[in-house]
Amino acid sequence: MNNIFNKITGAINHSLRFLFFAIVFNSFIIAQTVSNLKQFYSAIDSASSLLLIDLGNTKEIKLDLSLGKFYSVLGNQVRNNLLKNGIKLIDDSSTDKNTVTVNFVIDNCNVVYSQPERDGLFGDFYTERNIGVSGNYFISKNQAIKNFDIVKKDTVQIKDVEEIEDNSYPFTQGDIPEEPFFSSILEPVVAISAAAITIILFFSVRSK
Repeated sequence: MNNIFNKITGAINHSLRFLFFAIVFNSFIIAQTVSNLKQFYSAIDSASSLLLIDLGNTKEIKLDLSLGKFYSVLGNQVRNNLLKNGIKLIDDSSTDKNTVTVNFVIDNCNVVYSQPERDGLFGDFYTERNIGVSGNYFISKNQAIKNFDIVKKDTVQIKDVEEIEDNSYPFTQGDIPEEPFFSSILEPVVAISAAAITIILFFSVRSK
């Protein structure tokens, strides 16, 4: 009987240690989750990098940003990426006819979450996050309009969605599909069944 008790105690201690490390690991993952706004910044960097390629050897431009009333927060991210890559931004008051003018337009930003899926039987729900930015740019010297459609994909926990969105910027928010019906029903059923089996096994051992 003592051997059985020791085995049960050992199993419980092992489970508690595993639970502790699981909590620490999950906390680390949460701390590393990037906000939706930062993902949009990353997408803007990708779009402006395409612009840099088409600028070629041009090092000075007059930049005109068309961001509408919703995406103005992204403007400085465009400027920053150009500046750190050696592009000089000329003041709008310049009248030099040889100045290359760039019109950079962002016409849509959106967040799309996929159907939540559980990580294991009793694990947390996760969703695939899709951050999308689309628009176009015009370079006067090239006389051509280039479209861009950038998508950043990763996976986030459902419980973190409220924290990674920003209420100040509605475009950082998206609709989350409801959790699967059968998953929410199955978990308590399995838990009750497991508890019942444990109780039956416990009394079976004691009776022997």
